Amino acid sequence: MSISMAKEVATRRDLLQRWRRIEEEEGDADDDDDPTRLHLHKEKWFADAYQFLIALPTDNHIWCASWDIMGPLLETFYNYYKDHRKQSPLRQLWNRISNEMRHCLQCISQHHQAQDTYSMEYDSTSIAPLLKILRNLDYERVKSHLTDINAKIIGKEYDSARDNAQVVNVLYEVLMFPILLDYQPLFTEFELFVEAIDNKHELALSGHQQFPGVYALLFCKRSVRSVGYRLAGSMGRVRSAVDLEPLQPLLKKFIGCLEADTLPLVMETSIPKTPLDRMSIWTGIKSLLGFLDPPAFEEGILENYPFFLDIVLNHISGDSLEFSHAVTCLRLLFEMLGCKLWLSSTLSPNAMRNTLLALHDGEHEKQRRHFLYFLLHQVPASSNFSILTRRLACQMALLIVHRGYKMSPPCPPFECAHMWYVVLLSLLSVWV
Repeated sequence: MSISMAKEVATRRDLLQRWRRIEEEEGDADDDDDPTRLHLHKEKWFADAYQFLIALPTDNHIWCASWDIMGPLLETFYNYYKDHRKQSPLRQLWNRISNEMRHCLQCISQHHQAQDTYSMEYDSTSIAPLLKILRNLDYERVKSHLTDINAKIIGKEYDSARDNAQVVNVLYEVLMFPILLDYQPLFTEFELFVEAIDNKHELALSGHQQFPGVYALLFCKRSVRSVGYRLAGSMGRVRSAVDLEPLQPLLKKFIGCLEADTLPLVMETSIPKTPLDRMSIWTGIKSLLGFLDPPAFEEGILENYPFFLDIVLNHISGDSLEFSHAVTCLRLLFEMLGCKLWLSSTLSPNAMRNTLLALHDGEHEKQRRHFLYFLLHQVPASSNFSILTRRLACQMALLIVHRGYKMSPPCPPFECAHMWYVVLLSLLSVWV
């Protein structure tokens, strides 16, 4: 081993040992201890760690070779936007790891894993400002990368042999961490990128790895949605809620938009958020449902958003453009859960009240009336529903009427008895 290599290993070992002592000191500290000494130790460690990382040979990627040093150093990025010098130490370090992430999947994985570690190990209120800064930096970094690739394609300077690795890396990052798509400029560039690359290569996924961001493509414009549908089909069905976890921030935003019945106001922030289009959200939701197994839907959507069923039912009782989307969603829910959809304990009390108990409220009675009409007249008359689904629809209608009679005091849907009693009597005569 050369002298320089031995020195480098020793320096690395020294940094790791010193950081271990700092962590022990932080763990043993109490409220009466003077934090000054620990603060000075950390400042000295951060300075030495920076010098060590920035001096690494260019073929030694920082996140690959020294993730255990770069991880703790992320704490210093609290001050990234406070130092406006173009060549500040933090900006130099960020520029280097940003360039390395353009060429290395392992660097990307280590970078996001470090942020996940911060999120899990520290109190959310104290770590949130740092994670926000890192997320904003990631938005800008990935958007810049997409812009550069799109410019090459538009300028006919794209070389598949030369640029293939960068295309794979940026596609991997967005599809593995779809929260990046919440940034409007990145979202726009990514749509252009997917269209252009698919035209050149016809995108496909290799191996059996799950890419949750593929399902985010279902909420994009038509051309990108068709690519997402093809890629999602190649991955197979979503079997558990764990596979939906990276998509939850976007699902929360999308389903919350449908619940509000109007698009949320666009807040003035330093980071422009991706605008919402209700028709695209409905199309994305119904497409996503088609790929979910019942456990994934129950645990990944119904438990997290118990009002989702209410949203679907509320949009069945109108003549809006959203009606057909809501009907399709309800048909998919029938096929997945059947009776369990209405009787499952995972439904919130509010959802149970609105759909089964039908309280003395004009809006709820109207909802029940429209829903019974849908189950008993529209479903049987439509060729879009299978024989099994039609039978389930009648079963659901009978349960809803039955629950109305069992209420205390009873509140059956008398106001629309002309619509359901003949149908249900004929069904009962067949069953008997």
